Amino acid sequence: MFQSLSQGATVSLLYRNVPKVVDARVVAVNTHLPQYNPQQPLAMMNGPVTDITVQVGNETIPFVSLPSSGVVANFPDKGYFLAIDRSSIYRELEAMVAASKQVLESVPAHEKIVSDCESLLLELNPEKKKEVQQTQEMNELRDKIDRIEKLILDSLGTKKEK
Repeated sequence: MFQSLSQGATVSLLYRNVPKVVDARVVAVNTHLPQYNPQQPLAMMNGPVTDITVQVGNETIPFVSLPSSGVVANFPDKGYFLAIDRSSIYRELEAMVAASKQVLESVPAHEKIVSDCESLLLELNPEKKKEVQQTQEMNELRDKIDRIEKLILDSLGTKKEK
């Protein structure tokens, strides 16, 4: 539990955005009741909270208002996942892998949605449709010119320099 930590203890920190796991040394611990906030009147009913500060290399990172009886804390806005032990980090990494695999599996469906929507947008906007057709025609003409040029150069026995 966070309230059981003492200065010098080691906790595990997962950097979600990288991802990497590091051991962080606790440099400060403070357990207290949360301050009354009229916007969250029930917050004090959750019991005491613990503020800890950890050191990773030369960086000092504060974690404020952790549930005192908790063993993990997630900070998605900062990209951190803090845990008292590595087994919790392991479970979180498994969850991250599962979530990412699910996203990757949905990519083809989203690609089809994008393609279908782009087609509908072209149908609904004749100006844009005409622009796209002109661009396609121009690219086809460029390809034909390149092929003709290559044929001519090949028949003359010279190479085209780029």
